[in-house]
Amino acid sequence: DNTKVLDYGTASVYPGFMEGHAHGRIVAERLLGLDLSDLGDYDASTMQDYVNRITQYVNQNPNMEIYIGFGWVVVNDITTTAAALDAICSTKPIILGDLDGHSAWLNTKAIEQYHVSDPANIAKYGTRFIRVDEKGYPTGYITEDAVELVRSAWALSKDEYKTGLLQWQQKAFEFGITAVSDAWLDVSDASIRDAYMELSTSGAWKLRTYAVEKVLPPSDEKELYATLNAILDHSIKYNSEYFKVNGIKIFMDGIAEGETAWLLEPYSNNDQNYGRTSFPDADVIAKAVAFANLHNLNAHFHTIGDAAVRTAVKGIIQAQTQTGITDARNAVAHLELVKPEEIELIGKNNIIPVVAPLWVPMNKSYKDELSRYIGERIETQYPIKSFCDQGCKINFHSDYPISPDFNVPQTIYAAVTRTSDEQDVHNPKEAITPEQALQAFTTNIAYQFKQENRLGKLKTGFVANMSVFNKDFLKDDMSTIIQAEVVATIVDGQVVYGQNK
Repeated sequence: DNTKVLDYGTASVYPGFMEGHAHGRIVAERLLGLDLSDLGDYDASTMQDYVNRITQYVNQNPNMEIYIGFGWVVVNDITTTAAALDAICSTKPIILGDLDGHSAWLNTKAIEQYHVSDPANIAKYGTRFIRVDEKGYPTGYITEDAVELVRSAWALSKDEYKTGLLQWQQKAFEFGITAVSDAWLDVSDASIRDAYMELSTSGAWKLRTYAVEKVLPPSDEKELYATLNAILDHSIKYNSEYFKVNGIKIFMDGIAEGETAWLLEPYSNNDQNYGRTSFPDADVIAKAVAFANLHNLNAHFHTIGDAAVRTAVKGIIQAQTQTGITDARNAVAHLELVKPEEIELIGKNNIIPVVAPLWVPMNKSYKDELSRYIGERIETQYPIKSFCDQGCKINFHSDYPISPDFNVPQTIYAAVTRTSDEQDVHNPKEAITPEQALQAFTTNIAYQFKQENRLGKLKTGFVANMSVFNKDFLKDDMSTIIQAEVVATIVDGQVVYGQNK
């Protein structure tokens, strides 16, 4: 008697799509700063474009005490120096995060105010992560672990996070996404956790979110377990239907473009550089994973380079052997370069590969740029089918807002064709079927979230989360799939976006 019928005609209804690795916290933070992401064009953007945009922002906001922004990339003649920002404003800090979230561009005021120039910090992080000039003074470009020095500048208040998160939720629903992994919260920042939780308690938050918290490289075992116990406490305190802290996050390396991805063979442009090794010791990784798994938490890894993947997988297997827990839903994300032997081990040990089809297509300019760093290895990038062949439950992710969107049709199209509507086909032997793509957006991600008995299927007794599109991803011609549009998004049986027919 209480059934409500929604008639969408010839549209296709799917289980609610889910996102295996995104960043709601970062979305909220970027909404309240200067957005430079639309200038990251490898064919056209120039330094003057950045100068003009930053200058305009500073002039329009004269009362701000600090200027923050996000989204730059180093292309063409762009030079991320303090001097370039000092010419725009030298009296207030300017702190601009890059598109990938791995680097920051600072003016001199920020360098001084956040102690980047302190000899102790330069010694701690090294001149690879705090770039210095011939006099040993920071140039204004910092990367990877050194970014922690300025990260507090980007943090928001609880109420600011609430405002940003609600915008993030709406965008997710507009794309047909009903549940996500927030793949990086900071242990020390209660504001974002409290924002999520209060929104959930009030009924305003319906985008089921499963969050993991970052474990920094520890100086000793005491520091490691202090962090792990803090995350365990958070998993108990923040454990509602719509927001859960359910795991730990370990960054194994950086990114190839920044020459900080950890590689087994050196970079093609520098035979002395193998990249960044934040957690080089598999034994330390094993301790962290074992602790997490013994307390019903998963371990989620950032792994770009093949050395990062190898070390993470080794540590996970050590932990699973020690604990006897082989179903903890431990995951390795991104997986740009992976050796066949690790693909086999990931399959054999029930480790979840979280892959990014949206990253597969690339234009010639970007491919040429990346080839400078990794050479012929670019032809083996982003395996997907190989994981499926090993029986892995692959998850799709966009890493949004690192990627400009988390578009379901474009992701499926890229996974099946290994291209987009504008780019060349890339590593086509790793293409998968539409069926496998749909599983990677639904049942497999439900498995990662340990929700496979209630999410990810259209089935009696499951949560009524559904995504309605105007295309049939299984039957329609693939050339039309990329243009598919969301008709409606349904969460808990309620239409949260689109047509309520």
